[in-house]
Amino acid sequence: MIVQKYGGSSLETTDKIIQVAKKIIERKRTAKNIVVAVSAMGKTTDRLIELAKEISSDPIERELDVLLSIGEQQTISLLSMALNNLGHKAISLTGTQARINTKGNYTRASIEDIEKSIINKYLEEGNIVVIAGFQGVNEKGDITTLGRGGSDTTAVALAAKFNCPCEIYTDVDGIYSIDPRLYEGPCKISKINYDIALEMARLGAKVVDKRALALGKRYDVPIYVGDSFKDQLGTRIGGESMEELKILSLMVDDNQVEVRIKNIPNKIDKLSNVFRILGRYNLDIGMAENNLIDEDINISFICSKEYMKLFPSIKKDIVNNVDRLIDVEINDTTRISIVGTGRINQAKVTSEIFDIVKESGIKYKKFCTSELSLSYYFEKAEVKNLINRLAKNFNL
Repeated sequence: MIVQKYGGSSLETTDKIIQVAKKIIERKRTAKNIVVAVSAMGKTTDRLIELAKEISSDPIERELDVLLSIGEQQTISLLSMALNNLGHKAISLTGTQARINTKGNYTRASIEDIEKSIINKYLEEGNIVVIAGFQGVNEKGDITTLGRGGSDTTAVALAAKFNCPCEIYTDVDGIYSIDPRLYEGPCKISKINYDIALEMARLGAKVVDKRALALGKRYDVPIYVGDSFKDQLGTRIGGESMEELKILSLMVDDNQVEVRIKNIPNKIDKLSNVFRILGRYNLDIGMAENNLIDEDINISFICSKEYMKLFPSIKKDIVNNVDRLIDVEINDTTRISIVGTGRINQAKVTSEIFDIVKESGIKYKKFCTSELSLSYYFEKAEVKNLINRLAKNFNL
């Protein structure tokens, strides 16, 4: 059995949907059963969000999920029609019909479980089962969506449940050392382990969603990433870590903001309340730090711009919990990261990067290390020259 996933750019027109249907049928020759998870066509999700904002600048999230789920439902019906028209039995299932059970907040739900019985029934009848990614159903019976990248998560969760490989097809033919849009002629990575893939996704790689990779690692799902319409070999994700020091990729993420929460009382219970509130909003924060100013504490952290809309509500909740007016300051930032295997944060590599940053003439704000990466944060600036210097230095 195989689970395949096709992204929105691979399904943006009916002609492409027919091409994808032919590819699925070709794959069926070597796989007894195929389940296909799909995204909405092209920019459909973005258009639906814009439509909602014509009604309300802050739409109710439950109703927004009902609206956004339409995109994938359009795709599954058209792809199933194409498969049937090409002579192969196929059936479409929404997240609710496929029994993809979710928990958590609307627009940012997580998959709790998938009931296999319905999908198995249709597979046993000889169908290719086409499932709407990005969506599920909660304990109330409400439609929920999983957030950006949710279709990847749906596909890997299905593969984990059915104990089979997952093939993710998109508009790029694998994972590259650097985004090809930022640097000409980067190296394609033929095989990568989960830890490196997760680190790359955490630092801005958008080929596979990081939640999908985390699921893949947890359940040991072999993942293949390839181009929907080209025959070039892609990238395989899985296997053990490599011990030798090797720089594999350079990540650039300009979708980050630095958030500073000021004037928090210097008391453990107040700090605990602040982070509890951030957790309640499912904020994915990185590089948190605090500074003691007289009797107060300022907290700063990095997070994605997608969370900015939440901060008015977050600020209100924090004020109610710490019994004091606070300031929230948000500034754009660009993060450039080097990712590799082995002891990537050793002094030699750090020194080389500092020298290159200095030569580029760009002033950095801060840097941090992990076992697998070094990240530098800059104010919004032109970083192309720095990217070129780093890529050449580390043969990327």
